[in-house]
Amino acid sequence: MKLEPLHPLQIQRFREMTFKEKWAVSQGLYVMAKKARLRAARRNYPNLSEDACCALVAKEFARA
Repeated sequence: MKLEPLHPLQIQRFREMTFKEKWAVSQGLYVMAKKARLRAARRNYPNLSEDACCALVAKEFARA
């Protein structure tokens, strides 16, 4: 996956952010990524229970 360069305003805003703001953004991105992976696990392994899907995602995130 190739990311496009950030716009100068995005870079400026990032530099102006406090540590607390950056932490909040990173937490939101983590939750979003985990939910997306959980949806993919449910789709790819329909026979797994909800707990098993959560365990699979947790194991993948622990490895990453």
